[in-house]
Amino acid sequence: MKWLIIGIAGPTCSGKTTISNKLKKSITDSILINQDQYFLLQDDPRHTLIPELNHFNWDILSSLDMAKMYSDIVQIITPNTSSSQQNKEKKINVLIIEGFLIYNYKPIAELIDKKYFIDITKEVCWSRRKNRIYDPPDVPGYFDKCIWPEYLKHKAEIVADKNIYNSIKFFDGTKNLNELCDEIINEIKSFS
Repeated sequence: MKWLIIGIAGPTCSGKTTISNKLKKSITDSILINQDQYFLLQDDPRHTLIPELNHFNWDILSSLDMAKMYSDIVQIITPNTSSSQQNKEKKINVLIIEGFLIYNYKPIAELIDKKYFIDITKEVCWSRRKNRIYDPPDVPGYFDKCIWPEYLKHKAEIVADKNIYNSIKFFDGTKNLNELCDEIINEIKSFS
């Protein structure tokens, strides 16, 4: 049983969740893992506090249980006899991994066959983010103090890692998301 693992990354509000959900609907029996499901609980002592905002930094790797996410991915892609018997006629299985820091956690980044990054400008990001409601909610100043600077830092880390950077296809997140999704689907078809 062969797996094609697709990564969809980018800053907050770039369209990665929308594209990932469209891919999941378009690819029969695909599995979607969303990095947002791995945020630590609010009372977890591992969080990093931003004292001047009296708010946790939710935009760094340590705000996520990446080891659990990696373990869950490995569990999915590791064959077991019952699923191997059921899927003998199926040539390829597709796992979609979506998140804002999936390429910054090397164990997961190295598993991903097709890497996509949906990019947007700070202005576009803010215009989308300011209208969303999060739990916990953003505090005033959080976008400028944390979200955007952390995004730039994490993107710079990806660019500095030439192996990862050269394997990523970048998309303009202001373009039609249906078209971006279609382009990804066409590439996936050529993989199988």
